[in-house]
Amino acid sequence: MTMTLRAVVEIVMTGLILVSAAAIMAALGRALRKSASGAGSSALFSVIAAAGDAFWLEHTVRSLLRRKTHGRILIADYGLNEQSRRVAQLLAEDSVFITLCYPGELPSLIGSLEENHGLRVSDT
Repeated sequence: MTMTLRAVVEIVMTGLILVSAAAIMAALGRALRKSASGAGSSALFSVIAAAGDAFWLEHTVRSLLRRKTHGRILIADYGLNEQSRRVAQLLAEDSVFITLCYPGELPSLIGSLEENHGLRVSDT
């Protein structure tokens, strides 16, 4: 009888340990997801320099948008052809996170992002 009671206690204790470990792992996962998508992530931005026949542009932008921490996306037109420029315009019209601009506009756009989000852009 003592052996059976000991086995039951061991099974219960093992179950409690496993449940506790699962709860800790779930809480850690939630904390990591929250920090990855928290207030700081809105300060992230990507600059895509595009020129000529940028057949890859839509795929690249859509891939960035699928990320939880995509932030702002700036498409810099370094001489896109007519069709690629139209794709870039449609992407920009489709999302408030996307801005189509010319290279000369980048400093003011990045400066605006710095002011609104407290960013510092490094020269590296």
